[in-house]
Amino acid sequence: MDAVPSETTTSGPLLEIRNLSVSYFTRAGEVPAVRDFSLTLHPGEGIGLVGESGCGKSTVAMAIMQYLGGNGRIVAGEILFKGRDLVGLDAGGLRRLRGGEIAMVYQEPMAALNPSMTIGKQLAEVPVYHGGASRAEALGRARDVLADVRLPDPERILAAYPHQISGGQQQRVVIAMALLSRPSLLLLDEPTTALDVTIEAGIVELIRDISENTGTSLLYISHNLGLILETCSRVNVMYSGEVVEEGSVAEVFENPRHPYTRGLFQCIPLPGTDKTTRPLKPIRGQLPLPQERPPGCNFGPRCDHFAAGTCDGGGIPLEAEGNGEAPARSVRCVRWQDVDGATAPEEPPRAPASAPDDPAEEIVLEVENMRKYYPVHDRSLGALFSRSGTRYVKANEALTFSVRRRETLAIVGESGCGKSTFAKVVMGLETASEGSVRFNGEDLGMRPVQRRTRKQLASLQMIFQDPDDTLNPSHSIGRQMARVVRRFGTESDAHAVRERVGKLLDLVMLLIPGGRERTEDEYRTLLDKAGFEFSRIVPTSTEISVIEARKR
Repeated sequence: MDAVPSETTTSGPLLEIRNLSVSYFTRAGEVPAVRDFSLTLHPGEGIGLVGESGCGKSTVAMAIMQYLGGNGRIVAGEILFKGRDLVGLDAGGLRRLRGGEIAMVYQEPMAALNPSMTIGKQLAEVPVYHGGASRAEALGRARDVLADVRLPDPERILAAYPHQISGGQQQRVVIAMALLSRPSLLLLDEPTTALDVTIEAGIVELIRDISENTGTSLLYISHNLGLILETCSRVNVMYSGEVVEEGSVAEVFENPRHPYTRGLFQCIPLPGTDKTTRPLKPIRGQLPLPQERPPGCNFGPRCDHFAAGTCDGGGIPLEAEGNGEAPARSVRCVRWQDVDGATAPEEPPRAPASAPDDPAEEIVLEVENMRKYYPVHDRSLGALFSRSGTRYVKANEALTFSVRRRETLAIVGESGCGKSTFAKVVMGLETASEGSVRFNGEDLGMRPVQRRTRKQLASLQMIFQDPDDTLNPSHSIGRQMARVVRRFGTESDAHAVRERVGKLLDLVMLLIPGGRERTEDEYRTLLDKAGFEFSRIVPTSTEISVIEARKR
């Protein structure tokens, strides 16, 4: 049996990943998710992993935890924790390691919490199993750490089940669970996604203090570049399973060298600017599928500085500066010195479609003195005799505003301010207690969703906070989208429905096998960007067509 890495006080790295490659094996074959990934993390250090969804960030964390599922496999490389390779460590050793020496805050809190156990019981398991604490001691520590992560009324939270608390509270419980054992290595996969900015700041400060006081090393996985700036000393930028740039946070943020890193920064809204003077510039195109990566640079088809014959000539190495063991900067781009300081052609400032207060635009939504109260009934004997058995929770109080056509209104505030409650009233999932909510001149505030017309239902749509609570796990994505298209009468013909679903998936930049068939012109454009010349489309007996092309 392999032994668990022992507690040692060494000046060497706590975690060292060497040339890691991870693949998932499906019926369609091998899907290479991460290729040639290397990282060195010292005690007390914080390193960030950033990049788009699907770049392999979470796969790296799962590989460290040795939790890749039945079809995931480390096909090459080493993962050294305190000098011991975790690849191949037996189940007993991994159980003693996970949650104690290495802890992880998962991206989806409901996937990490057991719905059949109370929060207190789940939290108490950590110090009991990993620290040998008694149940009373474990509950006491759990109560303290819930207060540390800014959860009000810890006693109520301990007695609650996961579904009885909000998404932001679930996220904080998962963070508390990871912190209970004071781990040597803490992996954080989008740890503050469901938190508002005030709670996020407190959590970040708490984790940073624990790292400084205990020497815990941090590996942050996040889309939030501001969070990486506040918490990490170094950053690794990932794209399509590879690190494309790494270096100190200060250097990478002040002078990004890889075109992809620059593109990420151009997608960030800056304080004091607006959509007209500094419009956000999204990175054109979309992430390639792991099994369909282009030749040469993976970012080539989306890069404004792509040079045929240079950027598509085989694998691009991660070029390091300096001769030391820990180079100051590394970049996976053969032209970074040529494009350093260069910028893509700037788009002219966009003129606003209409002034926000343009009286010519009709009012679409008008809210006047809207209130939403929830009655809370006290059925105790004392309340019955005193006739004070009903109290009210005031979720919304006297909301008044209007929204004109082509105008965007933002509603912001901390968790619990009533933002989602107001949205539910507009959608008909709740009804207003007082006031009016007029949509296209018709008051819908007191009209629940069951009493609304099909046209009203189709005209008011909502993107919910948690996609897992919105999507039906027993139906495919295409089937759920097609149902909506048919139900609201947008399309009825099977082919037209499929075409509509495909266009919608393309609109949100999702590449779904079996989606809408692209036109010949679209194939020509995509292949041209990848450095290929389109030849012809060869139909087959199946639904799949073969695209013939040749390298330029």
